[in-house]
Formats: sequence, C-alpha cells, structure tokens
Amino acid sequence: MKRILLFAFGTSFLLIGLVILFLAVGYFQDPKFHKETSEWLKAEPEDIWNYITDINDLPNRRKEVVAIQILEAKPDGTPTKWMETPDMGGFMIFELKESIPNRRWKIELTDASFKMRGAWTYVLEPKIPGTVVTIIEDSEITSIPVRGAYFLAGRDATLLKEMELIRNRFSGR
Repeated sequence: MKRILLFAFGTSFLLIGLVILFLAVGYFQDPKFHKETSEWLKAEPEDIWNYITDINDLPNRRKEVVAIQILEAKPDGTPTKWMETPDMGGFMIFELKESIPNRRWKIELTDASFKMRGAWTYVLEPKIPGTVVTIIEDSEITSIPVRGAYFLAGRDATLLKEMELIRNRFSGR
C-alpha cells in the first residue's frame, strides 16, 4: 500500500511539475512574433494568386481546417471576412485587409477562441521564369498556455507549413 501511495505521489508531483514548466515556458515567450519566408517557384503569379486566395478550398488542402463559413463578401463573391473551424474545435475569424491581384494579399486574424491575433501578407514578385513568393507573419498570442504550445510546436510552424503547401502545389510544374 505504501508503494502505491509513493508511486501516486511521485506521478502527481511529476505531472504538476510538467504543467508548471509548460506554463513557465509560455510565460517567458514573447507574445509578439514576426517572421517572413520566401521561395522562388516555377509558376506564374496568377496561378499562385488563384491558389492562395481560394478560401473555399482551404478544408481540402489544409487538414487542420474542417470548415469555412463566408461571413462577408464583395459583390463579385470575393470573401472579405470568413470563419475557419479548426479540427481541434473553436473558431478563427479572418478579414481581407489588402488585395492587389497577382501581387499582394493581406489577411488579418481578428478574433479567435485561441487568444491569438495576427496578419499574414503574401507578396508575389514575378521573376522569369516563375515567381518569388514571400509570406510575412506578424502575430500575437496573449494566452500563456497557447504560447507554450506554440513554443513546443515551433512558433513559425504555421508560416512554414503554408509555404510548404504552396511549394508542393506548384513543384510538379
């Protein structure tokens, strides 16, 4: 019986210690984040533009997005505000902030159940033959546990995954 109590106490102590460590890591991470990544792709700016701005297709190409709901759109149907439902539940509301066809597209995360905000800017620069794609992330996470989780996953994981998806889509050309 004493061994069982000792084991239970030791396991509880270890779990509490890990939670405290996880929260401490999140606490000491800078809430603000800025990073950009660029790649040259052998594709036309128009093709890349059509891919990155196709909001309705997000659930088909990003496994973590299970649903999209268009909240506002221009008369031509271009989404200007939408809600993404991630596979872990919750919501993320994005708004289109800038759109220069085949050149520059900026979206902003204006509300999320994850206590996160941010802006992602996609810049397309023709470089014959092909296009230099740059993605810039400026984000902020106010939740200490979410910052801890992003530290473990890699704070730039979303940015790098987005570039990987674009690269993979156009690498076979």
